[in-house]
Amino acid sequence: MGLLEPDHASRLSLHSGKSYGPETLIILLVNSMYSHFKLSLVASSMALIMGCSPSPSPSPSDVEKPVTDLASDGPVTLFATGELITMSEHTLEGANAVVVQDGKIVEVGHKVTLKAKYSELEGFSINRDYADKVVTPGFVEPHIHLWMSAMFLGMDFITPADWNFPWEERKGVIGSEGYKARLNQLHAEKPEGEPIITWGYHHYFHGSDMSREVLNNISKERPILVWHRSAHEFFVNDAAMEMLGWNQSDWQVEGPASEQLNWERGHAFENGMKMLAPSVMQYLIESGRFATGMERTRDYVHSGGITTAVDPGVIATPALYQQMVNILLDDNFPMDYWLIPAGNVSYAMAGYDSEKGKLMAEAQTEIMAGEAQIQWLPKFVKLFSDGAMYSQLMMMKDGYIDGHEGEWLQTPEQLEDSMRPYWEDDYTIIVHANGDLGFETAIEIVEKMQKEKSRDDHRMGFHHLGMTDKDDIPRAVELGANFSVNPYYTHILSELYSEEGLGEERASVMSRGRSFIDAGGHLSLHSDAPMAPAQPLSLVWAAVNRIGLSGDTVMGPEERITVDEAMKAITIDAAYTARLEDNIGSIEPGKYADFTVLEANPYKVAPETINQIDVHATVYRGVPAEISVGNAGIKSSKRNLLVLNQLNQYEGHSHQGRNSFGHNHAHGTDICESSLYFQRVLADAWQR
Repeated sequence: MGLLEPDHASRLSLHSGKSYGPETLIILLVNSMYSHFKLSLVASSMALIMGCSPSPSPSPSDVEKPVTDLASDGPVTLFATGELITMSEHTLEGANAVVVQDGKIVEVGHKVTLKAKYSELEGFSINRDYADKVVTPGFVEPHIHLWMSAMFLGMDFITPADWNFPWEERKGVIGSEGYKARLNQLHAEKPEGEPIITWGYHHYFHGSDMSREVLNNISKERPILVWHRSAHEFFVNDAAMEMLGWNQSDWQVEGPASEQLNWERGHAFENGMKMLAPSVMQYLIESGRFATGMERTRDYVHSGGITTAVDPGVIATPALYQQMVNILLDDNFPMDYWLIPAGNVSYAMAGYDSEKGKLMAEAQTEIMAGEAQIQWLPKFVKLFSDGAMYSQLMMMKDGYIDGHEGEWLQTPEQLEDSMRPYWEDDYTIIVHANGDLGFETAIEIVEKMQKEKSRDDHRMGFHHLGMTDKDDIPRAVELGANFSVNPYYTHILSELYSEEGLGEERASVMSRGRSFIDAGGHLSLHSDAPMAPAQPLSLVWAAVNRIGLSGDTVMGPEERITVDEAMKAITIDAAYTARLEDNIGSIEPGKYADFTVLEANPYKVAPETINQIDVHATVYRGVPAEISVGNAGIKSSKRNLLVLNQLNQYEGHSHQGRNSFGHNHAHGTDICESSLYFQRVLADAWQR
């Protein structure tokens, strides 16, 4: 028997009553120590993975000499936790407390040790509010649209689905009569003269009879505007037309918009709506509805535990931007909000002159300067490749099984041309890419750029990535790119697209996860909210489980990732994609004291219940911020799953248009395309 190769016979208790010789005793002692060492090694490995471990408290001999002076005179707070998940490889085993001063982390360790070390400092205090909670790094959302959400959250929701918000619960409405009844209810509840502006109407759920006449029957005196769920069309009554200063000549124009404006029905859509939308958006700003929407957006996003939000593709008028900043900073805003300009829009505004387009994007960041924690990410820009997942307009290498075609949002030539000046000036570039051909084309353009000018740490970011060819991923990793995936596509779309448009083989592996990580890539998860819930734990749930909308099928199980990988993708790896990993994303000394406080440990609950974990609070720069309603947004219920499924079937594939309304609705459901649509409206308004 080898000395360090114990078998079961050798593992005899020293207290068994038997008599052993010295040699045997030595062997037994060494093997006992070896077994204990192996168990300790396993425990240490688990602690390293999770950044937490229920180890015993340190003994008095472990306590360091008390600290009596620090570089700063600021008060010191010790945050005691039930469990601490740091996402750091350097965390002391069993750490359960964090010392914070001036909004930054001073030290991470055991509560007993840290209390003894810092308690003699003037102003020292202990926060025990989270002593029975799970504390993680503050969640980082690398792709979300706050300003876009604010446009709609300031309106009255009348939608087919149920919603749960921090400010109210809103039950879904089905049927034409149900929709009209809700409008009548709002008419009865609101003060005289206050306009009714609603969002969420959908012809498949609320009837196709919506018109100016229908709204006039609700009221001829009160302005009423019904905004379609797609964001690409609305209906108005006579009073709304008067309020917005429109007459018939405003609805009789030349060009493509002429067929998309119906004066008699009070119906404006697509290019027609684009002509009229600036007046509506100006009203939303001046009336305070945008302000209300931004306040609600702030609370909604905070409810998901987000402490850092990155908004790629922002373009706004100076008035809209300033109002957004004033609203967010007027009250408690416990997060960083980073903005990225929409380089595709400035490129188009500049007449497709790439150098002028870059100058316009840079001018936007200077004219609308950042304030406090609302800032432009230095030298970042967003560009576009192909079309939306929800409308099946991705550019696919093998096309679609029903024969329809995708589309480019920027043609390959435009993407390359608009990208070049940013690449040459060492910008970090984000590209919206959804189809495998859109992804491959963008990779080829970056490869060309890299040959023209080699860059070591360009961090090209490919975002959304609904459909990707697995063979293209190593190429992109080799280039130095990183990847931000919307995993909710798998939950909402994969089963449907298995039958329509793509087929099971391709649809089952949409929003890949494992392939990016195994290729050595940095993977982050995003919501593109309001497209998916602004709840990072729901994104973790979607990426770990890959459960289809039916709830019965795991789609592409080979692309599932672990809980640890998914938690990194909403913390440290999400910070990496925005070049913020030195300041946030993990709980380590020197980083900002941004934490998310949970009611349960994502590593310890059943994976299929991760999205049910309540977010209790956040800590931003060392200051606690309580959350009144966690898991806010569209409710996860059988009713809502049915609604979403029907919306996908009806809306996602209406490539032949809608006869009753006379227009194509293929663009109706992707938030980035809706955002792009409003960007163009705002760009036109800005140029005027």
